Amino acid sequence: MQKRDDIDTDYRKKHSKYDRFYGLLEIKPTHVYKKSPKNTKKIDLLKNKNVNIKEEKISYMIMAHEIGAQLNLLIKSLLSDVRSVIYIHLDGKVEIDNNDLFSQDDRIVFIKNRVRVNWGGFSMVHAMKNLIHEALKDTGSDRFVLISGSCFPIKIPVQINDELLRSNGNIFSVWGEIDPENLSSEGFGRYSVTKFQPCDVEILNPKKSIAHSRVWNFYKKISSQIPLERKVSLSDLWRGSQFFAASRAVAEWFVKSHPDLDHILRWSLAPDEIYFNTLYVRYLRQSGEDFCKILPGATEQGTHYIKKTVPADRTLRQKLFEPIDLRKLNKNDLPEILSSPCFFARKCNSEISKEIERLWCDDI
Repeated sequence: MQKRDDIDTDYRKKHSKYDRFYGLLEIKPTHVYKKSPKNTKKIDLLKNKNVNIKEEKISYMIMAHEIGAQLNLLIKSLLSDVRSVIYIHLDGKVEIDNNDLFSQDDRIVFIKNRVRVNWGGFSMVHAMKNLIHEALKDTGSDRFVLISGSCFPIKIPVQINDELLRSNGNIFSVWGEIDPENLSSEGFGRYSVTKFQPCDVEILNPKKSIAHSRVWNFYKKISSQIPLERKVSLSDLWRGSQFFAASRAVAEWFVKSHPDLDHILRWSLAPDEIYFNTLYVRYLRQSGEDFCKILPGATEQGTHYIKKTVPADRTLRQKLFEPIDLRKLNKNDLPEILSSPCFFARKCNSEISKEIERLWCDDI
C-alpha cells in the first residue's frame, strides 16, 4: 500500500483542505489493508493471521431510535474490522423487521430487552444498562464502547480498535460535580436532580413537539419558585458526556445493583449524563486512581467529537415552529472533524458519513 510520504504532490494540492486527515491513516503492523477497486466505496480490511480474534473483541453498543441509511453505514464501517461485535438497542417505540438486512449476521445483536426511551429520562439509563449487560455475556470482549446510531467513526475502525486495545480501555469525559448551591435545572445545578423532571412521561416529553419544548422551557424557569424538592442526596454526583469506552471491569461495575443512585436520579434531567460518570468516578476512587475534568463545551469529549452550533440563517417561521438540533454536523465541519483525535463524530447524517467513508476509500 502507498505510504503517506509517497502520495504525490498534485494529489495533496487537490485535497489540501483534508491534509490533516492523512495523519489518521497510518498503517498498523497487526493488519493488512486490501486496496478497494476503483468506483466502489467498500473497504476490505483483512485481519493478520497472527492475531487471536477470540481474545481481542470490542463490543460496540449502539443506542438507536430508527433503522435507516445512517445506521446502515455505521454498522458496515464497524464490521470492517473482524474484532468488532455490535449490540443494538432499538427504541421500544420502533418495530423491528425480522427480515432486516442485519438480522442474519452473527456479529450483530439486536437486544431483546428493549425500553421505550424518552429523551432526558431515566429510561435512557435502563436501555444503556441493558446493552452493557448483553455485551458482557461475550467473555471474549475486553472493551465496551457506547455510541448512538447517529455517530460515525472519524478514524478507520481497525485503527480505533488497535488504540482501544493498547490502552486500559477507559475513556470518559467527566465535566464536574453537581453543586448543591447552584439553584438551576441546567448543567451542575441541584434542581436538575431535586426537581421533578417529567421526561419519562411520554405525553409530556419536551421532544414530542415544539409546543412541548416551549412548555418545558417555561417549567424550568418557574421551577425555582416552586418550594417542593425531592429529598435526595446530592453528594458525590458527577455529570459528563453520555458516551464512553470502558474496560470489562468498569462495565461489570456499571451493571451491578446501585439502588441509591437509581432512587436519586429516577426523576432527574438527563440522568444518563450523571449515572455512569458518577459510577466511573467512584470506581476510580476505590482503585486509587484520579481523572481530569473536561469542559462541557469542548468539542473533543473523550471518545467523541461534538460541536454545538446555532444556525444563523433560520427564518422567523423556523424559529417559532420548528425544533432545532444544535449538534447536527454539516460538510463545513469536515476538516475540523477529520483532524480531531477523537474516535467518533456525533450527530452525523448519511451524507456526512458517506463523505468520511469516501476519504477512507480514496486513501487506503
